[in-house]
Formats: sequence, C-alpha cells, structure tokens
Amino acid sequence: MAQTVHPKLPSVLPSAPALQDMNTTAEQVNAGHARVTNPTQTPIFICGLQDCYRLFRTRDGVMAHRKREHDSEDDEDIITWKTNE
Repeated sequence: MAQTVHPKLPSVLPSAPALQDMNTTAEQVNAGHARVTNPTQTPIFICGLQDCYRLFRTRDGVMAHRKREHDSEDDEDIITWKTNE
C-alpha cells in the first residue's frame, strides 16, 4: 500500500507588509490572554495554494476559503501539523 505524503509545515512563512493597528488600545494589549501551545492542543491548517498561506482552525475552514477565494475545491497543498486530519 502506498504511503500518503503530507506537506510539511515550513519553518518560516513568506513575509508580508505589516499594517499598523489603529484600533487596539494599550489596555487591550495588556489584558491579552495568550498562551503557549503545542501541536496536540491546537489544530492549524494553512492554505498553500498560490502562496496564500492563510491560517485556519479546521480543514473545513480552509476548504470553504479555497472555494470562496480561489474558486477551487482542491484538497491538496494544505499545510498542517495535525497527523490525524
């Protein structure tokens, strides 16, 4: 039986120009609730079509994005660190 090869999560994604946040206040930044996570706790799916690299929480989310933004239902080139998806 042939083994499926999944795309690997790149160590560095292409850079893009940063936009200045004109809405977030200092209080909102200081009240952040961020935490460190790992691949077993946080699913991540990245659209690898046409150098898009948008991030999604679910495979369904990236597929809806592809249909809407790329006019494609291709399920290849989804970059993920989830092994059971």
